[in-house]
Amino acid sequence: MSIEELLQRYAEIADSERNQKNRQYWENSGEPYLVERWRGRSLRKENTPYTIAFDISGYSPILGIECDQYYSDAEANLRDQLRYGIWEYENLDCHRYFEKAVFCSMASVFEASFFSSKVHYLPNQAPWFDEKEPVFSEKSDLLKIKPFDFSKTGLVPKVTEMYEHHKKLAEPFGIKAMFPVTMRGPFSVALMLRGFENILIDILEDEEFFADLMELVTGYLIDYSQARAKYLGENEPAAMLMNDEISGKVISEAIYREKIFPYEERIARHYGGVRYWHSCGESHNFYKTIAGLPDLKMMHIGPWSDIKSAVDVFGTKDIAIEICLNSNRDMYDKTEEQMIKQLEDIKKICDGKIRYSVRLDGIAILSTEEQCRTKVAEWTKAAKRVFPG
Repeated sequence: MSIEELLQRYAEIADSERNQKNRQYWENSGEPYLVERWRGRSLRKENTPYTIAFDISGYSPILGIECDQYYSDAEANLRDQLRYGIWEYENLDCHRYFEKAVFCSMASVFEASFFSSKVHYLPNQAPWFDEKEPVFSEKSDLLKIKPFDFSKTGLVPKVTEMYEHHKKLAEPFGIKAMFPVTMRGPFSVALMLRGFENILIDILEDEEFFADLMELVTGYLIDYSQARAKYLGENEPAAMLMNDEISGKVISEAIYREKIFPYEERIARHYGGVRYWHSCGESHNFYKTIAGLPDLKMMHIGPWSDIKSAVDVFGTKDIAIEICLNSNRDMYDKTEEQMIKQLEDIKKICDGKIRYSVRLDGIAILSTEEQCRTKVAEWTKAAKRVFPG
C-alpha cells in the first residue's frame, strides 16, 4: 500500500464503530498522542479495559520493518508506524484506542542525544545510547556542554524534519502530526550520560557533582519543552517521567526521596502535572513518595511491583494505575488456566477500589510467529473472560 492508502486506512480505523466504542474506557482519549506506544488512562474501577502491545522488535519480523531505517528516515517512520498500527487493529483484539495522530519517535535515546551521546541504530530493535563511552566519563566534562539550541541540539533537527514530513502528508487525511515530548526522567537521562556504576558511586561519594548533573539534565528537559511549545505555538503538555532505573534493586527509597524526587517534582510543577510515571523495575517502595507528585494522572505498575500496595496508595488519590504484565513470564510461560487465575487475582485486588487497566506489554517473537500468535490468542481469550467490558 502507498503512504496515502495507509493514511486513508488508518483514518478509517480511527473513525470505526469499534474504535469509538473503545474510546469510552479512557479518560485521555482526547489528549494529544505524543509517544510511540499509546497508553490509556482508565476511567473504570470495574469492567476494566485490557490492552496488548508488541515491542518494535516484535513488529520487525512480522512486518519486515527495518528498525535502523524506521528510526532514522522520515518516510520509513511514517509508513511503518501506519503499517503496524493497522496490523494491531486487525490482529490484536483489545480495548486500545486509535487516535487520529502520527508521531516521531527516537525511542529511549532522544534525551541523551541533547548532550551529544553517541546513538547506535540497530537493525532489529530500537536505537540505544553508547554505554561503553559515557558522555561524562570525567566530571570536568560537565563544563563542556553548550546551552540548549532547538535548531541544533542532538536529534531535535532530525525529529523536526520527520514532523514536517508527517504533517504535510497526514493533515489532508484529518490526521494530526505530533512532535515528540521527552519521556525519560532526569535520573534516567543522567545515568545514560554518566554510566550506571559511576552515577551510583557519585550519589554516595560526591553529592555536589550528582546534584550538578541532575540540575543540568532537568534544566535541559525544561528548555526543550519550552522550545517545543514555542515552535508549535502550543502550551507545554503535562510531563512524562519514565525511569526503569528507579527500582528497589538499584537504589533505596531514601535516595529516591531525598536526591531524585526533588527534580521530578520541579519538572511536575513546571509542566503543570505528570500524565504518566513509569518504571518497569521494582517500584513499590517508592509509591508513597511518587504519589506526592503534583497532579499525577497515571502510575505504571510493572511486573515486579506489588499491586495491592499500589491500590492502597494511589486509590485514595484517584490516580489511575496501569498494571503491566511480563510477556515472557505471564504469556509464554503460562497456560490459559494460569493466565485466567492471574487476571482474576488482579480483579479481586482492584475492583471497586481504583481506576485501572491491564496491559500485556513488550511482546517479542521468541520462537516462531505462529507460537507467538497462539499465545497471544490464549491470553486474549483469558482477558476477555475476566474483563468482558
